Amino acid sequence: ISWPRGEIFRRQRQNNLDVVVLETGYINRGDGETHHYAAGFNGLNGRADFRNKGMPPDRWAKLGVELKPWSQGSNIVLCGQVPWDASVDHLDYMKWLQDAVDVLRATSRRVVFRPHPKARLNPIPGFDYSTEPLQTDLQNAHCVIACNSNACVEAVIEGVPAIATDEGCMAWDVVGHRLDDIENLTMPNRWQWANDLAYTQWTLDEMRSGEAWQHLTR
Repeated sequence: ISWPRGEIFRRQRQNNLDVVVLETGYINRGDGETHHYAAGFNGLNGRADFRNKGMPPDRWAKLGVELKPWSQGSNIVLCGQVPWDASVDHLDYMKWLQDAVDVLRATSRRVVFRPHPKARLNPIPGFDYSTEPLQTDLQNAHCVIACNSNACVEAVIEGVPAIATDEGCMAWDVVGHRLDDIENLTMPNRWQWANDLAYTQWTLDEMRSGEAWQHLTR
């Protein structure tokens, strides 16, 4: 691990101790008291242990988010990420992006490339370039493709199939994993995934009350 917190990980592992990683949550990422923070042990996003397998539906219901039916349009939406972000620190992200581009050039579908707002990568020749809100590009999406972006979570909730190639993706259990499967997409039942996802994130009030810590250490 080379990102700044890596030294903390190394020291804790040497002492057989855990690290609680706090990051921006995955749903209802609003401002202030409504903002959710992910809290898990010893890893980032899909590599963390959230102690959240087989969770009940209460927290998902509390989020008030609609899990929309699967539906498909015609466009492929390729979501860019920040090349120096901790979520892709373990790989050569620009090589990943080039490999994805090479695969997608074989499709007859319209490909829309969405650069990350914090890393406005150059347009890709032959692909459309979009800085519209993700919800706009999802309206006619056949699928979303990313390395491990939270865009896959948002797509799956909206009922748009997705492909992620890295297990750090929080939608890993309900998306495809091969770039050449764009015409053979995964559309499983998502309810248990949604219930489990809701137990990865907490508001400040839930942290202050001890509810988040009680869950993690139950």
